[in-house]
Amino acid sequence: MKRKTLIAMIGRTLIAMAMAGMVMPASAAVHRTVKEHKFFGAPDGASPNGGLVSDGAGNFYGTTAGGGVSSCGFSAPFCGTVFKATLGSDGSWKESVIYRFKGGTEDGGSPSGTLVFDAAGNLYGTTVTGGNNLCNLAGCGTVFKLSPNADGTWTETILHRFLGGTDADEPALGVIFDAAGNLYGAAFGGCVVECNLGTIFKLAPNGDGTWTESILYTFTGGLDGSAPTALILDNAGNLLGTTLSGGSPNSICQCGTVFQLSPSSSGSWTKSILYSFNDGLDGGFPAGPVAMDNAGNLYGETFDGGSFACPQSGCGVIYELSPDSGSWKFSVTHTFNGLNGSRGAQPSGGLSFDSAGNLFGTTGNGGDAACNNGNGCGTVFELSPKSGGGFNFSMVYIFTGTSGAGPGTGVIVDAAGKLYGTTFTGGNTTCNCGVVFTIAPSLAASLNHGAM
Repeated sequence: MKRKTLIAMIGRTLIAMAMAGMVMPASAAVHRTVKEHKFFGAPDGASPNGGLVSDGAGNFYGTTAGGGVSSCGFSAPFCGTVFKATLGSDGSWKESVIYRFKGGTEDGGSPSGTLVFDAAGNLYGTTVTGGNNLCNLAGCGTVFKLSPNADGTWTETILHRFLGGTDADEPALGVIFDAAGNLYGAAFGGCVVECNLGTIFKLAPNGDGTWTESILYTFTGGLDGSAPTALILDNAGNLLGTTLSGGSPNSICQCGTVFQLSPSSSGSWTKSILYSFNDGLDGGFPAGPVAMDNAGNLYGETFDGGSFACPQSGCGVIYELSPDSGSWKFSVTHTFNGLNGSRGAQPSGGLSFDSAGNLFGTTGNGGDAACNNGNGCGTVFELSPKSGGGFNFSMVYIFTGTSGAGPGTGVIVDAAGKLYGTTFTGGNTTCNCGVVFTIAPSLAASLNHGAM
């Protein structure tokens, strides 16, 4: 499979991104969908390709891989957008495009991953293509900044144009900030000996408004892993992430790793593998960033493995890694079984905690069999901690196609207990362009299936 085709597939079902820091109080409420906004394609957006980020004032921002303008040519028929969506008091969404990418050497194309705010209200993100005419003429991708203007418009600045080769290529997962204002991200491409195995990069701000890029680590495949996904930072300044492939030589497919990059006083970074997946009962192909609880335990998802009821190579799992005397102890928290649809399959996009320690996430498949050749339209789920340890699993929402399909980027949670997210497809039956959705707590005793 060509690398660009793989990126599109991952954008549909795997990417995900760092979640906004929004929390909710403990609640035993069942949830129901309040409203969704349906994208309708160019000049609007199409195929939202990352999670949402909130400005705290009721506005949510995200990216679409498609829609916008049609100047991207070789790389994609449309260049993608950044959108703003505001939820009204009546539960309806108002959506607008705040930036349409132009592609080519002018700027980026096919934005992917979740956006991040700085303290001044600027947005930062990545594009998979554009920036130059290198990397098979599609462009190697960019890191961009969007700055709000007084008249409500936004101004885009390209912080870095990737060059491929020993530089990175295809930064499809967004960026994160550290406390000093540096940006970090992962890219699927870039090489030292063999290309397109992935890199971890850093952008440091300069006093004149420019940014200096450095490559912190280049993956070599095999035991080392390849195709890194989204990153998080822990309190000690370590970068934690996953790779979609590589790992243990004893596994049946080298199905990915969980890794850590640790900084040194000299400025170098040391990589260690916390766990290698075997695509058996432990899962395979970790499908997004890890989430860390207050005790330092890591939680994540694998796209495959676990139960082999699914027609692929497994339905996926939720896993936990706990610090244990200098190493990490692995356990499976939940195994999905999409055979009967409503149980969900192929979790991806990352997990979100609320203040009570409940975990929320999405599955791209499972649920209503109306979508994806019977494999399901996708679901939103919750894992609630048990008093004696472990978690109880419950289904929060089942998508129907017209209410959205393929929610592959997780959800964020606000203080009122509402969940917010996107689906890559579904919604408008004319273009199947995806939706922005919100799910609100309800005292109903049964699952609300479908849109209101």
